[in-house]
Amino acid sequence: MTKSREAEADLSIRQICGAWRLMCRDAPGRRVSDTAGVTYIFSGLPVAFFNLVVLTQPSISAAALRSFAEEARAWTENTTDPWSFLVTGEALESGVDAAAILGEFGLGPAFPLTGMVATEVAPLAAAPPGLRLTVPADDTACASIVDINSAAYDLNLGPANAMLGRQTFWNDQFPVLGTVDGTPASSSAVLVVDGCRYVALVATLPAYRRQGYAEAAMRQALENAAAAVGPRPSVLHATEAGRPIYERMGYSTITSHTLFMDAALLARH
Repeated sequence: MTKSREAEADLSIRQICGAWRLMCRDAPGRRVSDTAGVTYIFSGLPVAFFNLVVLTQPSISAAALRSFAEEARAWTENTTDPWSFLVTGEALESGVDAAAILGEFGLGPAFPLTGMVATEVAPLAAAPPGLRLTVPADDTACASIVDINSAAYDLNLGPANAMLGRQTFWNDQFPVLGTVDGTPASSSAVLVVDGCRYVALVATLPAYRRQGYAEAAMRQALENAAAAVGPRPSVLHATEAGRPIYERMGYSTITSHTLFMDAALLARH
């Protein structure tokens, strides 16, 4: 991997670690630890997405990956909460089969995430007809952001309302909620992470898709953040469904990740 590619992978990894630290900062059972080559960010909530193990070093060999998996298994031995294990493709040495190795530890690939960056994103010109964009001002509105993401991604993120469903969490961050006739329909948020505007929680309820609602909420959140902290670069980690939209908005790919979870849990879903 060239130095520029290594730097891009490092940015993507640091941003996801910083964003998860921030999102989990008020979690009642929060545990965070940094060891050589691994960062653990656990909310203590029964949501695998918010109990995250991240490999942080470059040039990971097959033997090193097995060692990290062993360490993660030991670190999580006393927790009953589901968790996830993030592997960066560009950080693996050539020929390392992460799926096969992590399969030995009962972990299976859940879905890919693409690290992306944009130096600037055009502000929202106009909201789509019928969509009203607001900054959520109470716990009920903040909880709607979690609920929208649960429905959009077919995941039970409800327990995350203990941290993200509270207005006090968002006092220094930038959420946007889109409503149609008073009904929550789309969401986005921007977190300020290490000098960047990190985009998270971009979603639209299935009934309101393909009308540009999530993109509008995202552009508004980015604009709100820029007005407060300046026009900083923007980073995100895209699902396969979202990646084409972000590319159209001006984001470019910097790295590829795979999120692994308990294979038995994945089989039940």
